[in-house]
Amino acid sequence: MQDIKINQLIDKLNDQLKNIDNEKQAIEVRNIFTKKYLTPLYSELKITPNEQKREFGLLINSLKNKITEVVENKIKEIKELVESKNYSLNYDINLNTANFEKGTLTPLNLMANEIISFFKKMNFRIEYGDEIVTSVENFDLLNISKDHPARQGNDSFFLDNGDMLRTHCTATTARVINNNKSKDIRVLSFGNVYRKDDDDATHSHQFNQVDIVWIKDGLSLLNLKWLIHELLKYLFGSKVETRFRLSYFPFTEPSFEVDVTCPYCNGKGCNICKNSGFIEVLGAGMLHFNVMKNANINIKTGLAAGMGIDRLAMIKYRITDIRDLYSNDFKILNQFKK
Repeated sequence: MQDIKINQLIDKLNDQLKNIDNEKQAIEVRNIFTKKYLTPLYSELKITPNEQKREFGLLINSLKNKITEVVENKIKEIKELVESKNYSLNYDINLNTANFEKGTLTPLNLMANEIISFFKKMNFRIEYGDEIVTSVENFDLLNISKDHPARQGNDSFFLDNGDMLRTHCTATTARVINNNKSKDIRVLSFGNVYRKDDDDATHSHQFNQVDIVWIKDGLSLLNLKWLIHELLKYLFGSKVETRFRLSYFPFTEPSFEVDVTCPYCNGKGCNICKNSGFIEVLGAGMLHFNVMKNANINIKTGLAAGMGIDRLAMIKYRITDIRDLYSNDFKILNQFKK
C-alpha cells in the first residue's frame, strides 16, 4: 500500500460524491466505499509481518481520516446549498420584528403564582406530581369508600391498565405525605385534574386545582379559618369577607364550603351570586383520622383545603366563561400584560 494509491482512492471517492445532492446519499456512498476499500485492509493488516505493521497501520489510518474529511466537507457543502436556497425562497433573516407582540402569563398562571407565593412564605413544600395515579391514591387513601359516586366510571377517566387521571390534587398530596415522619408536614400540590363533565360556561372536563395539607399536633379549626381567611385576603384584598358553611368531604371532618364576597355586586346580591352576596371558592376541613392512619402518620391533627384555580381566576378577573381561559384569545390575554 503506497501514498499514491491512497490518493487514487480519494479521487475515486470524490468522483462518486460529485453528483450527490443530499446528506443521506452522501452517507450511503461513504458506507459502501468504506466497506469495499477500507474494511479489507484491516484483514490484510492482521497477516502483515510485524516489522511492516506500524507503517501499514498508519497508511490505513490516513485513508480512514481522508475518507471522513471528504464526506464531511461534502455534507457541509450540501447543507450550505440547502440553507442558501431556503433563505432566498422562503424567508428573509432580516425581517423586521416590530410587529411581533410580547407574550404574557395567562390568568391561570397569574392565579397559581399568587397562591404558591402565599404558601411558600409559610414554608409549604410545592409539588406538581403525576397526572396519572392509582385508584388507591385517588380514593382509598383518602377515605373514599368503594360505593362512593366519585368511584364510578362515569365520573372519572380510567386507563386500560386500571390507573386513572387524577380527579383532584389530593391524590398527589396523599402520595407525598405517606410515611412522612416529620412533626410539621406542609404540602401544596397543584396542576391539572380531570373529571367526566360536560363543557359549558362554568364547567370543564379538565381544570386546574390546588390542594394544601398542614399536619401538626395542636392544629384546630381556628388555625384553619385563620389560614383560609389570610389566603383569601391575599388574593382578593383586605376588605374581602369570608363565610364558612358546613359540608361533607370524605377526607375531612368537620368539612366546610368557603365563600367570599361577590366581586360583581360587592355583596349586595346579583344574578351571578344568586342574590346571596357570596360566591363559593373552595372546600376545607380538618383531616379525617382515617387519612392520617392510611398515610402511617402518628400526628393527631391536620387541616386541608382544595380550590379550583380556574374558579378563583374567574372571580378575581371577572371572567364569566371558563372556556375563555383556554381559548388563547389575544384580546383576553392582552388585558393581563401589566
